Amino acid sequence: MTAPATKTLQATLAPPTAHKEHRLQRTVATYRRALSEAFDSGADTQSAVNNVVTPYNLTGHAKNALKSYVPKLRKTYNAEELDDGHPVRFTNQGWRLDHSEDRTHEFCWRVPQAGRGNAFWIPLRINPAQESLWADLLDGDVSVGEFRLQEHRTNWVLHVTVEYEVAE
Repeated sequence: MTAPATKTLQATLAPPTAHKEHRLQRTVATYRRALSEAFDSGADTQSAVNNVVTPYNLTGHAKNALKSYVPKLRKTYNAEELDDGHPVRFTNQGWRLDHSEDRTHEFCWRVPQAGRGNAFWIPLRINPAQESLWADLLDGDVSVGEFRLQEHRTNWVLHVTVEYEVAE
């Protein structure tokens, strides 16, 4: 007999090039502006949030995550104001991972970007204790939930929520 388990995997992005760093910064800034405007507007339904975030230059994966998250801030968490350090949230449809033992950093994440063909790959420094779950992601043995990107001091950190089966 098995039961579902949920875990958040963590990886640090390898130091990005200046161009990729700029794109990461721009994504975070745009996401936080959209989050702030949606929250400040009082939007408490997915439809209302959609009306606010549609004009922003974000991927549909980030906009869909906002549509789910903003109403929860008000209804579930009773938030009255936003923290400045919110991560960029993406829905699982935007998830892409690659692996090659020929690279220094074996795992690479495809960073979703607005516009067709604008996404880019960046190497990940995975937590070695979680390596088997990262491999299971590639094999499809675990399912990806929401994933979040956040700048932490001088590093970029990726958090990936996964669900998998464990023996009871």
